[in-house]
Amino acid sequence: MTIFVLASLALVALALAFVLPPLWRDARGTAVVLALGLPLTALGLYALLGLPAALDPVNTKVPESLDDAIVQLERRLAEEPASVEGWVLLARSRSAQERWPEARDALAKAYALLPDEPDLMVEYADAQMRAAPDGRFPESAVALLEQVVAGQPSHQRGLFYLGAARLQADRPADAAQLWEQLLPLVDAQTAQALSQQIALAREQAGLPELQPPPASAAAPSLELTIDIAPALASQLAPGDTLFVFARTVDGAGIPVAVKRLPATGFPISLRLSDADGLMPAQKLFAQAKVRLMARVSKSGDAAAVAGDLEAEVQLVDVADGAAFTLVIDRVHP
Repeated sequence: MTIFVLASLALVALALAFVLPPLWRDARGTAVVLALGLPLTALGLYALLGLPAALDPVNTKVPESLDDAIVQLERRLAEEPASVEGWVLLARSRSAQERWPEARDALAKAYALLPDEPDLMVEYADAQMRAAPDGRFPESAVALLEQVVAGQPSHQRGLFYLGAARLQADRPADAAQLWEQLLPLVDAQTAQALSQQIALAREQAGLPELQPPPASAAAPSLELTIDIAPALASQLAPGDTLFVFARTVDGAGIPVAVKRLPATGFPISLRLSDADGLMPAQKLFAQAKVRLMARVSKSGDAAAVAGDLEAEVQLVDVADGAAFTLVIDRVHP
């Protein structure tokens, strides 16, 4: 019962941590992160719920408030300081209380234990910004964000926060470029809000207004069908997101084209064209061959994590009207 109440309270804390007013502070664009999704929403909670003996045995009293739950969690961490999930859960609870320095310090403990986890790195960078007296990303936070984006160029929160940091540093052109790279990865509602921030950044940088690619029925495209194996269909859940990528032959860098769709209604038919590119200088139909990939993301993020569902990568020739089928038939390890 104790751990159930702790988990319930922490879920409330986590929800509050991402909707409180400080997200709107100091950088106009920062508010858009509310719509970008939270890939690690219940990581700490799942770990705790899966370990009934995780709490200190002396904690027999059912917590009646978030403060009580935090006290029990801190006792557990005193005995088990190597629990990454515990430090993350403590940080999010402290964030819900607007105790930003303590949230930052708890995430520092988690990061020291797991230094190469991109989602954790972004959350730690965010906590450093919130705890800063001037509300700006310190150099250490910017370095973390740069590392995440360098390793995962399609990491949504990494791109957004690094853009916000560039805007804070009076580099609006760089902010606009990062957010333009993010734009095709988010849903329509988020894209609309993000486009407004891009327009403001481009205006501040003295750049012309970003023009949408012209619609053309004659634009060359690849015709794709994405299906899912019957054995995995039962693993689909509401809110799952389908990402379809075309990458260069060596798989390096950002995708040359990407689609983001709800993971429903299989088989799904779609087209990939130059309009789905992330960078103006890197076009799908400038490639002779590409690697086609399809993934159902459980987190809503384009970066693959364990438990995502995916299709076997196909190396294909790029030709207008060429048709391919990708079958999602495996679980990402």
